[in-house]
Amino acid sequence: MLKVNLFFDESGKNNDPIKTMGSLMIPKKVYSCEEIINLNKRLRENEFKLHWTKYNGGLSESKIYRDLIEIFSRYASLCEFNVIRYDYPHDINKEKIDRMIYSKMPERVMYGLLRYQGKSIDIHADIFVEDATMYNTIKLHETLCNDMNKQSLYRGTSFVIDEFKYKHKNEEIGVELTDVILGIMRNIIDNNNCSKRAIKKNLLIVEFLKNEKFNQFLRNIKFFEWNYSNSLTKVDFSDYINIFLANQEEWIGYLSECKKREAFL
Repeated sequence: MLKVNLFFDESGKNNDPIKTMGSLMIPKKVYSCEEIINLNKRLRENEFKLHWTKYNGGLSESKIYRDLIEIFSRYASLCEFNVIRYDYPHDINKEKIDRMIYSKMPERVMYGLLRYQGKSIDIHADIFVEDATMYNTIKLHETLCNDMNKQSLYRGTSFVIDEFKYKHKNEEIGVELTDVILGIMRNIIDNNNCSKRAIKKNLLIVEFLKNEKFNQFLRNIKFFEWNYSNSLTKVDFSDYINIFLANQEEWIGYLSECKKREAFL
């Protein structure tokens, strides 16, 4: 039996051009390792806070993001991430579309992480979601667990949702990590060097992508796009990464230096 944690968050909403929802699966034994437990302890004791949209390139601020990605990257090969980017026309009933998105999208991204095909695979999952008014309004904590457990029985897949927990901002490192990765993905998609904040974020993202394990993790993300249609379109996120990196002088210089070192050796 495999016990896992599913962390869910969103990035962008309303009129933002890039709106995403995603879920990160981390095996419980990984999440219980000393390094991650220590990060969680430091977060809960307010030693640091994570808020990617406010990142401004400060030394202490950038250090905690580096530590977070470095530690996660050591275990990234054992983790999975599903993301849906969504959009819809602005002339439709916003309340109805929001209710549909906030009730349906979380189920889709999480179900995709659990539908293993092997007959001997048995998965038990706990779900962690950042506390938000909409989730409470639609009673996501009730409907999501019930619907996913019904899906498991109906489709003959071997998983069970055991618990659902809401977490406040900067209370659970897994939720914050999910938020950071979604934020990184939005910056990669946006591919914008037009502001000081964007440039500082892009420089940090390039640094992250020099880590081969994290680079591979991002490229392996299951990424879907939904544009108010009856189906999801699967997109290779590597295409977004390659276009982003081709626009970053820091990455071009890094490749050049790598080539020189190879020639020297």
